[in-house]
Amino acid sequence: MNPRALLATCAAAVILLSGCTSKKDATSDADAAAASEVAKAREAVPTTSGTPGPDSTAPVSAPPMPAALASNPIYRVGALPAARCAEPAYEPTSLANVRAYFTQYLACLDKAWEPAIRKAGFTFTKPKLVVVLGQSPSSPCTVDDGRDYYCDGTIYMDAATHLDIARDDPDWARAWMALEIGHEYGHHVQALTGMLTALYKHDKTLNGVDAHLEGTRRMELQASCFSGVYIGADRNYFPVTPDWLAVWNKAILDTIDTEHDHGKGPNHAHWTSAGFDAATPAACNTYTAKSSLVG
Repeated sequence: MNPRALLATCAAAVILLSGCTSKKDATSDADAAAASEVAKAREAVPTTSGTPGPDSTAPVSAPPMPAALASNPIYRVGALPAARCAEPAYEPTSLANVRAYFTQYLACLDKAWEPAIRKAGFTFTKPKLVVVLGQSPSSPCTVDDGRDYYCDGTIYMDAATHLDIARDDPDWARAWMALEIGHEYGHHVQALTGMLTALYKHDKTLNGVDAHLEGTRRMELQASCFSGVYIGADRNYFPVTPDWLAVWNKAILDTIDTEHDHGKGPNHAHWTSAGFDAATPAACNTYTAKSSLVG
């Protein structure tokens, strides 16, 4: 397969909703055997539609979205202020470099998102960062090795995946690293603004696997949109060159969603690009979008 076809999967732990991970080999035995918390939850969900079909992204009937999701104050803060940060200069050639890249990038995300969170009327706290190499650390969430995820105020990044991608294409790896850390931070924004809690409560009212999966896709696509918002806000300082943007645009499109819980490549690219183009959280209201845009 194309080594750039990145597998997007999710390890979610109920209200400690986790983020997205990326892998180059979507057909590996490890990926096939990985049982995420989302997959476990499906087995316990009462369903009227049976098991998910080969696509499992058909429109579903669901109760109205709560205000915390459909009209959250974060959508009304205006443009995200530029952090005026350059892209971290560390090449993904070692654990130390990957950790340094994510640490510097995280500080810039804090700088951009803090005023927006406060303007929306919420309390801002910085997320913690843990960067490992091929082995998941101890955390409140049970997650398989090799995954990037958000859990209980901490962003966990596995450098092994990013080092593996970098051996094939360093430019692609750096674009994906920027997307991933911004995506996991997007889940932190969702937590700070009450959206994760609201989604968890809303999820308990749903009936059927497809409805639960659509809710998860809305959450994940919004996290990637938030990642795009930051890049868009800092595009002049990063800087986002035509060459960098071309690689990034391919990366956000070339994703595989075998679990049907993150969204197809075109929809992932749609929301991430929408965030980048507008550079405002208002562009990321996935919760009022029609089902076809979150499939």
